[in-house]
Amino acid sequence: MPPLRDDPGTRSGEVQPGKPPKVQPTPIAAAQPAGLPAGVTFVTQAEGIKEYRLSNGLRVLLFPDPSAGNFTLNVTYLVGSVHENYGETGMAHLLEHLVFKGTPTSGNIMEALGQRGATFNGTTNLDRTNYFETLTNTGDNLAWAIRMEADRMVNSRISGDDLKTEMTVVRNEFEAGENNLIGLTLKELQSVAFDWHNYGNSTIGNRSDVENVPVDRLQAFYRTYYQPDNAVVTLAGNFDEAEALGLLAREFGPIPAPSRTLPPQYTREPAQNGERSVTVRRVGDLQALMAAYHVPSVRHADTPALLVLNELLGNEPSGRLYANLVQTGQASATGTLPLQGGEPGLLLGLAVLDKDDDMDRAQATLLSTLEQAGDKAFSEEEVSRAKQRLATQHAQLMTQPGQVGIALSEAIAAGDWRLLLERRDAVARVTAADVQRVARTYLKPSNRTLARFIPTAQPDRVEIAQAPSAQEVLRDFVGGKALSAGEQLDVAPAALEQRVIREDIGGVKVAMLPKETRGDRVQLQLALDYGNPETVREAGAAPDFLGDMLTRGSTGLTRQQLHDRLEAINTNLSVSGSGEGLSVSLDTERQHLPEALELLRSVLRGSTFPESEFAELKTLTLTALEADRSEPESVAGRELDRIFMPEGTRHGDLFYSPTLDEQLEDVRAVTVQDVRDYYTQVVGAGHAQLSVVGDFDPQTIRAAVPQLLGGWTSGVKYERIVRPLTRPAGVSRSINVPDKANAVYVAAQNFALRDDHPDAAALEVAMRVFGAGTDSRLWNRVRQQDGLSYGVGAQTSLSSRDEQGTLSAYAIYNPGVREKLSAALQEEFRRVAQSGFTETEVNNAKASLLAETRAAYSKDAVLAAVLLNQADLDRTFAFQQQWEQRLAAVTPEQAKAAFVKYINPDDLVVIQAGSFEK
Repeated sequence: MPPLRDDPGTRSGEVQPGKPPKVQPTPIAAAQPAGLPAGVTFVTQAEGIKEYRLSNGLRVLLFPDPSAGNFTLNVTYLVGSVHENYGETGMAHLLEHLVFKGTPTSGNIMEALGQRGATFNGTTNLDRTNYFETLTNTGDNLAWAIRMEADRMVNSRISGDDLKTEMTVVRNEFEAGENNLIGLTLKELQSVAFDWHNYGNSTIGNRSDVENVPVDRLQAFYRTYYQPDNAVVTLAGNFDEAEALGLLAREFGPIPAPSRTLPPQYTREPAQNGERSVTVRRVGDLQALMAAYHVPSVRHADTPALLVLNELLGNEPSGRLYANLVQTGQASATGTLPLQGGEPGLLLGLAVLDKDDDMDRAQATLLSTLEQAGDKAFSEEEVSRAKQRLATQHAQLMTQPGQVGIALSEAIAAGDWRLLLERRDAVARVTAADVQRVARTYLKPSNRTLARFIPTAQPDRVEIAQAPSAQEVLRDFVGGKALSAGEQLDVAPAALEQRVIREDIGGVKVAMLPKETRGDRVQLQLALDYGNPETVREAGAAPDFLGDMLTRGSTGLTRQQLHDRLEAINTNLSVSGSGEGLSVSLDTERQHLPEALELLRSVLRGSTFPESEFAELKTLTLTALEADRSEPESVAGRELDRIFMPEGTRHGDLFYSPTLDEQLEDVRAVTVQDVRDYYTQVVGAGHAQLSVVGDFDPQTIRAAVPQLLGGWTSGVKYERIVRPLTRPAGVSRSINVPDKANAVYVAAQNFALRDDHPDAAALEVAMRVFGAGTDSRLWNRVRQQDGLSYGVGAQTSLSSRDEQGTLSAYAIYNPGVREKLSAALQEEFRRVAQSGFTETEVNNAKASLLAETRAAYSKDAVLAAVLLNQADLDRTFAFQQQWEQRLAAVTPEQAKAAFVKYINPDDLVVIQAGSFEK
């Protein structure tokens, strides 16, 4: 049988720990022994092995064989490397060494065992640690062995002095493992195959953890896991059952049951998302290839068939790997190994090559042999032969009680000792069809991790030096001159209006707010309006490239040179554009403002539209659009836009929203000349607004604006495009997007309302209570109460020019809770009409909205954006002051009335996109 390891969780198709597997034990009533020691309870038996339980939780297995000359006492603790936390790797194995150092009573256990002529050892693996000793059943050997094991269960010294000496021994074992090239490669493979689960950690641990582990953490680990309720004592071989049970009860029974609760092991490794690989290069004289595939726990129903598959692939000489690699001269040795445990593990295929062999050829053969196994049927004869080999191995094991006792450790760690017997019986039932099925299921490229060991004469490793302490680094640090401090700005609307300078400079609407800023920073924003319905309709996708292309090369400057110049003067510049206008943001320092404005003029008026840059940008745009095809957010958003198109709109019309394929074709059709033509014929500064906030001299702006924008006129008349208010009602659609763990809900509704209407403030308060914050009703219901979404909310946006308002709502969620999420959102929408808002909710919302607005005005970039918008709308901060007054006056009744007047749950357009079809 393969290694069996413990799994604290239970999944579909597995035997649950604590429940009998499919073996036929002797009925308990008939087998209940008489005269058991106090505190000992008979549990069950199977095939000559009896299980007892002590009152402190210790489990005892007795497997007597009077014909044996010796007995083997084996203690299995359900703790291995899987139980180690961060910084504790190798702790279970290190502890295995330290408990041999002895107790105050037993002295040095290794010496005592040697004096009695015992064969003994301790081993640690992923799920368990075990200690065994085999002695002759003479004298007091049995009594001494039981007493010693009970003693070291809870009384081992685990001292700092012992740790110092044994740590170097373990480190030497670690170093010996580093010399084992196959083992080293396997360690690297495991670490790549597992992202999260501790099966990806080597049992021996990380060198620095082993060298630096504090003894108090080691002691805490010992006290947690070395307890009777976490151990199974197995006694096999030559002994008297009654005597042995009495000794076990006498020595282990007084150990109190611990008060602690064992920490649960709840990490589950997610499915692998594609092929993985790792390469190891060390000095060596061979090459090695390993391919590992994730497989279920030992307890899973597929494991028996996987064990047979392991034999069919890895056996020598009948296995397929041997036939395809060794017998063809591509490798010198092959094999397979099931690295399974109580948790899902790996099935490994291995090929060892001479250092001059063709590794690529062998790799192709290894992978094709493994991954095509499900397509090349195994005969019933092959399967029967493999099953017979496994049955023979098990039968031979059962004739050696001492080895059975040790083998039971693996089954114990997997959940129940009887799994050793049940898995044998399950293997006997495996058919060729079962083997074929599991091969197809698990031996797939997407489930594979490949490791290659490549020998090299001079390994080129990069050793990362330990960094000095912060104190050492800062020993001679002085620091530079502190940045200039900014002023504390009064952000009340009336106070701000007194500071603003509004001017018309050569036809450009300019708003300036000079102020002291930290580091003498200046924020400048510029908006150019151009075009008309006709130019936008005829231009296609060309204007979408304007903003990016303007910064990709200008007269005398390449894209890189422009970036270098901007970085040299500590300036950030961004330009975005469309068929209707350009938006510019400039962030610089007072001393560099003139040079920054010169560079901005070069960008806006001297762009060369390099063809190579356009080709690169076009490819990037197409790639990004293609990526949208499989993103639920993009799919849902595009569908929502298309539903809100004016009725009868066709591709090429002004307000048409294209499908993804149509947009891709539009982008593919654009040439760099199309972009140049739109720029030269349509773009201009005839309708421009400029705002500046920060540490600057207004005279600098007055002088720069004519140079920046003067004389730049468009070849076409500007006409603002007014979008029609479309009001589709009651649409609900679900779109399946394959292979996405997260789904998205988006909803929208249009209504007629402008931001200066008296209802606007009341509706904003209503939406703040309903969905626009982490204290909103949607947040509290959907995220906090029901736990259905990480992000959920709703908001309204109102036009400042036209009577056009939009409600938008969103949520992300697991596709499995779609119905619950939809119902919760609908309930919250309808609850407003039923019960309105409380006074506390409304007062909190008003306070939050005012505080958020004032906080935003303290940021210069936001303030510059507000001034730019005011310049465009011919507004001042008087409008903001009026809004604050209206906000303060909103009552719960007004908030409810505004919500009910403009928001109708029955008229929502709802789009949900995600992996709804499994």
